Amino acid sequence: MKNEWSGRGRLLFLLAALAATIPAWPYVQPHSPILDEMLRPAEVAVLVPVVLLFPVAWALVGRTWKAGVPLVLLVAGWSVGTVRFASYATPPTVDDFLRWYLVAAGLTVLVAMIVTRTGVRRIGFLVFLAGCAAAVAVPFVGEPPTPPGASLPPGVVTDENRLDCNNVACTRVITVRASDTADARALTRRIGEHLERTEGWRMRWYPFTAEPDIECKSSRRPTDPYALCLQLRSIGDPDASVQVRLSYSNRHDPVYRPAS
Repeated sequence: MKNEWSGRGRLLFLLAALAATIPAWPYVQPHSPILDEMLRPAEVAVLVPVVLLFPVAWALVGRTWKAGVPLVLLVAGWSVGTVRFASYATPPTVDDFLRWYLVAAGLTVLVAMIVTRTGVRRIGFLVFLAGCAAAVAVPFVGEPPTPPGASLPPGVVTDENRLDCNNVACTRVITVRASDTADARALTRRIGEHLERTEGWRMRWYPFTAEPDIECKSSRRPTDPYALCLQLRSIGDPDASVQVRLSYSNRHDPVYRPAS
């Protein structure tokens, strides 16, 4: 069968698929009323190439441009749906939009290859397999996980290790005391510096306060909004007790733009 799709047509199809992702680009996404329920530039840089895997696969193996039309529509549906309707609430739905787009786009390419009797071309087929792998790899991000424990320095005694939970998330509260000091400030510093060395927490200490500012640890998955956060709270003398509090925070907790 004669190839009905020229190289120029394939290029135009890819440009159309890329243009369909524009609603998800930084500075194009809607900024109102929720300011931080938007994809960050780093997230867009990861997600857009993933979204374009199946269009690229079809541009490499396809025999007709007609099957590219539903792919462009699917890409547009993902970008508009993600920035308009997806939520980073608990649990988030951004990952669901990506997963179901990839499933729909993969099935579209597969059916199109069968109907048009497209032969296997190595590079295009490898890109198609990469898209299938991406669909499987998208995590199911639901409720935040249970906070883990924390390593404590030698000589520190755990008085209490409990979970405080509400309808959104849980906080692990570890109450500790030292057998060799009665100074809550010194104990807080000792625990904090130990956690900096052993678990890589980044802390900023101040000369007139016992409790540091601690940077939360974000997940490496671009669609996972949860970050693990740590707090150190001095309970005070004479028992020299300190609370080590660990919880997962949704980094997209809504910040609403004031009405103009």
